[in-house]
Amino acid sequence: MKKCLSILAAAPVIVSILLMPGCGKPQDSLVVAVDKHGDEIMQSTAKAEAREWMQAANTNHVFFKADAKQVAQYVDDFYKAGATQVLIADIEEEQGFQYGEALLVVLPKDPAARAKLFEVGSRADTDFQNDSVSDQGQKYLYYSLD
Repeated sequence: MKKCLSILAAAPVIVSILLMPGCGKPQDSLVVAVDKHGDEIMQSTAKAEAREWMQAANTNHVFFKADAKQVAQYVDDFYKAGATQVLIADIEEEQGFQYGEALLVVLPKDPAARAKLFEVGSRADTDFQNDSVSDQGQKYLYYSLD
């Protein structure tokens, strides 16, 4: 029992070391976390197809910090590059406004389309200040917009 408690006490330290740049496999951990969160988004009601959500006549669909024109351009770029689906995700409603907090790109299995999507994604990583990822067979690309 005492041994188990000491392992549990050390767990946060071990996790933080593995996530440090240059240690462990931070990309693998990030990819696993994004795929898990992407699966949660796909099951939630706090998402919408990006083009439809952004084109809604309602002016109550907004982003907290991201520029709507820039997000719309990336949505188009992802679809043109072969995305299966692009969603506004983690939508929160407050005082009559819907805030789109993330962009979730559903990746196809086709290697050529995936390569194009990761090229677009590389630009989006920079513009949205997200950690860059390489193609590791993941299901999603995720961009925080707040």
